[in-house]
Amino acid sequence: MIEMLWIALLLILVAIAALSAYIYLNKTTQTQKTPNQGVVKHDWLATGRIDFATRFDDVNVQNKDRPREFRLLVEERRIVESIAGNENLEIQWRLATLDEAKTVITGYHKYLSENSLIKSVPDLTASSLPMTPEGSPSHLLSMVASAYKDSRTATESAA
Repeated sequence: MIEMLWIALLLILVAIAALSAYIYLNKTTQTQKTPNQGVVKHDWLATGRIDFATRFDDVNVQNKDRPREFRLLVEERRIVESIAGNENLEIQWRLATLDEAKTVITGYHKYLSENSLIKSVPDLTASSLPMTPEGSPSHLLSMVASAYKDSRTATESAA
């Protein structure tokens, strides 16, 4: 009976020792996983470079021209001084904000208009409307106007 108590006590001590070793090793590996930090001399600053990203799950020669969703990325950099006094340049790409996307689109539209690359849609005039069996484009316009009036009177009478 006493031998059973000694064995139980020994097993409890071994379990406590194993738990202590696990906790110690877990703490030391967590401290090693944290990156070396220094003093930030210049915080994240946009470089002005942009890129687009998309998922490349099904990209191949047959469907490369198929429309898909792209995400606008912005490059940023910062300078961090290490403990030894070395300056390290860190670069990251992040998703663009709405203001940054508007700036890119505005610049793109400006480029297109300055180089006469925008193809404008011609104004539709009454003379460019197709001829109807009744004869004139004005007849088509009067039909649209009367249909609009009829739908408005039906809506007002239902209310």
